[in-house]
Amino acid sequence: MIRGLSTSANRQITAFERGHGLPAGEFAHASRRWNADARRPRENADRFYERDDTDLRNGDYHVRTLLEITLHALRSKARRELSAVIGPADERVLDRTLNNPFAPQDVAWWMRRIGV
Repeated sequence: MIRGLSTSANRQITAFERGHGLPAGEFAHASRRWNADARRPRENADRFYERDDTDLRNGDYHVRTLLEITLHALRSKARRELSAVIGPADERVLDRTLNNPFAPQDVAWWMRRIGV
């Protein structure tokens, strides 16, 4: 269960995990990890981007990528709820990082950020 989400949204996330062969609770883990990364002290900030392709079946993904893919798989009401839950962490990451001018421009914004 993700705090701040309705029962319906949590069920949709569970169905997404099941449908993509992810372990139960993988989304909750990714959400906690993204929030922890966003709250990490600046002096411990790592790069927030990765250049690897996303492969949900093999568990090879950036945690924010999993959140984004799940977001787009939900119905509109659940999508709004989830956006409200992950939005504050996104804002913290954007406030604490800079765009990497050397990162490929065709990758997601969170993969083009570097800590400052």
